[in-house]
Amino acid sequence: MQAKSKKLIFITILLTGCIITGLISNNDKEKPLAGSSLLQSAQGAVASKAAQAKTVRVQVSGAVLEPGIYDLPASCRVEEAIAAAGGMTENADSERVNLVRKVRDGMQIRVPVKKVARTSRTQRKSAQAKSGLSESASKKYGSAKAGSGRNNSMMQNVRINSASAGELQQLPGVGPALAQRIIETRSRGRFASVEDLLRVPGIGKAKLAKLRNYVEVD
Repeated sequence: MQAKSKKLIFITILLTGCIITGLISNNDKEKPLAGSSLLQSAQGAVASKAAQAKTVRVQVSGAVLEPGIYDLPASCRVEEAIAAAGGMTENADSERVNLVRKVRDGMQIRVPVKKVARTSRTQRKSAQAKSGLSESASKKYGSAKAGSGRNNSMMQNVRINSASAGELQQLPGVGPALAQRIIETRSRGRFASVEDLLRVPGIGKAKLAKLRNYVEVD
C-alpha cells in the first residue's frame, strides 16, 4: 500500500509539473505576440498622422470670392480648393472647371468667367438693315411732312375774308382756336389788307410775317 501511495504521489507531482511548464510556455509565446501587435498599431497611427499632416500649396485665382494661395491636404480636390477660396462668383463658368481633379503641390487653379455672347454676323447685318430701313422711313416721313407743310410753294393762298375754319387751319401756326378768332374778327369788319390780321387776338408781328406769303385779301 505504501508503494502504491508513493507512486500516485509521484505521478501527481509529475502531472502538476507538466501543467505548470505548459502554462509558462504559453505565456512566454503570447507576450511577444501582444507586443508585436501593439507595435504595428502604433506604427499605423504614426503613418496615418503623417499622411494627414502632409499638405500642398496651391494658387486659386479667377472668378472666386477670395483668390490667393492656400495650404490644403494633399488628398483634396479642385472643388475643395475653390471652396477654401470662398467659392465661385456669380459670373464664374463652372462648366469649364474639372472639380473632381486632385490637386498637386504648386498647382494653379483658375476659374474662368462666362464669355459674353458675341453677336453673330447675321444678327449684325439684320440690325444694320433694320437701322437702314428705319432711317429711310424717317427721311421719307420728314420729306412728306415738309411737303405738306405751310412752306410748300404749290399751296394756294388762303383768302382771309372768305376762308372756312378748316382752310384757315392750313396756315402755319393757325389752330382751331385762332381760326375761330379770325372768323369772329372779320365778322365785325372785313380785312382791308393783310396787316389787318393784327386785329385778331393772338396774331402779332412775328406771326403775321409767317402768314404774309400764304394769305390774300379777297
